[in-house]
Formats: sequence, structure tokens, C-alpha cells
Amino acid sequence: MDDRHVYAALNNETLVALDRETGGIVWTRPARSTAPPTADAGAVYLPSPDAIRALDPTTGEERWSTATPSPVSSPLLAENGWIVGVTRTGEVIALRAADGTVIWRRPLEATTRHPVASSGEGVLYLALDDGRLVALSLESGQLLWTQQLSGTLSEPAAARDRVFVGSVDNFLYAFRRNGTFEWKWRNGGDVIGIAADGEAVYFASLDNVLRAVNRGNGNQLWKKATGTRPTFPPRAFRGTVVLAGITPSVTSFVGASGEQQGTLSTKGELVGPPLLDTDPAPFRVALVTMTREGVVTAYRPRALTFQEAALVPVTALPGRALGRDRLP
Repeated sequence: MDDRHVYAALNNETLVALDRETGGIVWTRPARSTAPPTADAGAVYLPSPDAIRALDPTTGEERWSTATPSPVSSPLLAENGWIVGVTRTGEVIALRAADGTVIWRRPLEATTRHPVASSGEGVLYLALDDGRLVALSLESGQLLWTQQLSGTLSEPAAARDRVFVGSVDNFLYAFRRNGTFEWKWRNGGDVIGIAADGEAVYFASLDNVLRAVNRGNGNQLWKKATGTRPTFPPRAFRGTVVLAGITPSVTSFVGASGEQQGTLSTKGELVGPPLLDTDPAPFRVALVTMTREGVVTAYRPRALTFQEAALVPVTALPGRALGRDRLP
């Protein structure tokens, strides 16, 4: 999803662009995809069986195509003029978003089904299928460090000087930016995903619990039963946490307290995590879901929360006290 459109890659080898506000079809084009499309900075990027392609978001016309040695196995990362993908043969490829030029390649001998996570500070994090958490330099592809963990890893999440990853061994792990182990948290089920927002880290596990812990030391802030089994990693933004469940439903929580804000019942099993506008505008579509039956549903917020400072009692009037006037 971008400011104007919602993009859906269908099983009949068609890519569809829908008007974000009305749901009307803007364009369609034949397109085979190996992972969901990614929209960023005025373009749509599609991993296909033999290439990574950039499309015009208004018309669907192809702008460039860069061949890949094997199909891309997970959603592309599009950030600050870079496109990063991982192939099924375990090679990381970084392209220039403007023209598709290959900047570097890095073989890792293992692939991943998760998107590449970015710290926003020039470091990429990959949770590989062989249990390794790997950090690469965005500029050069240089291998910065590797941590071998047990079990199948979840989608990683980066937050400033920390990176977080969960595993089917029921632990959430936290590492510093330089790869130093920081802390871990044991859960009652497999960790399926993490989201970071400010000083809090939120993670969902298959014991049907959503937890919030301090980003720095791992101290628990709160935990809440989800009421259903989580199906995708949580998403967190502006003090709100959104989690999809198997009911099927999408529930939002207050990030500071875990209080449930509301639940949307979806019209079938979700085919992917909800698409969210992390900076919602009044009266505009802010959340989009898609089911396996091919039903796309858009939601507008009923109200927006404005983060204002709490009112405090006035203990003294502003200004300078004046003496009493003398009578004539």
C-alpha cells in the first residue's frame, strides 16, 4: 500500500492496483510473483521467478528489470534508495532503486522466508532458515556478525541499537547492534513475531499471549491474552499495537498499558498481515486486509488520538505581582 493505491499479487498471475479510498481497479497486468509486492518512493517492486522488477504505480508499466540467479524467497526491503532481496539459493542482492543496478551480492548459504530488517542506520538483519541471525552492512554487504540460535527463527525487528528475534524454542532474544548478546525472555509458546516502538518491544507467541517488555533490559511491562492464536507478527506505531489472529480478526491494543482498543472481524482467513498506515490522516483509509478468498477490505479510523501533554493545575498566575494603587 502507498498513499494512493493498494497492490495485490493474485494466484492467477495477475498484479492488481486498487484505488486506496474507493477500492476501484486502477490497472491490472500479467505478473508472476514469488513474494508480495513492495511499494516505496513512487514505485512498486515485484519479485518474479527470474528477476526483480520496478513498476510505475500509476500505470503498471515496467521501469526496469534486474535478473536474479534464482527466485526471491521473501518480501523485498525498499529503503532510502535501496532494494534488498534474498534468493532461494541463499544470496542477498542489493540494488539501486532508481535503475535496478546491482550494488553488491552476498552468499549466505541459507535462505529466509522473512523480510530483511533494517536498523535505519546502515545495518541489515536476516533471520535465516538454518537458525542463524546475521548482520550485514547496507553499503557494502560485508558480514558484520553471526549468531547461531536454536530452532526456526521468527521475523526479526530492529530498534536503534538493538535487534530482536524469536524462535520456536520459546525464547525472545535481544542483541546489541554489534552482535553482543543482551538478554532473552522465555515464553509459553513459539515466538512468531516482534514489533518495537519507542522504548517498548512487543511480541506474540503461540501461548496466545501478547507481551510488552523494556527494549533495553527486557523487564516485562505487561502481558495480555489475545483470545485467539496470533497468525502474523504484531505491528506497533504511535503508541498502538495491532495483531492479527486466527479467529479471523485484527485487534488493536494501547501500547502503554495493553488495554484492548477494539477488534475487527475479517471476512475470512487473512492471506498476509494487515496493511497499516503508520501516520493515519483524518477520513482516509488507514488499514487494509485481504483474505484467501480474494476479498480486500479497507477501514477508516473513527477517531484519531492526539498526543497532548496532560493538564496540570496552575499553582501561580503568570506575570509580575503589582502593589496596591494609592487612593488620591
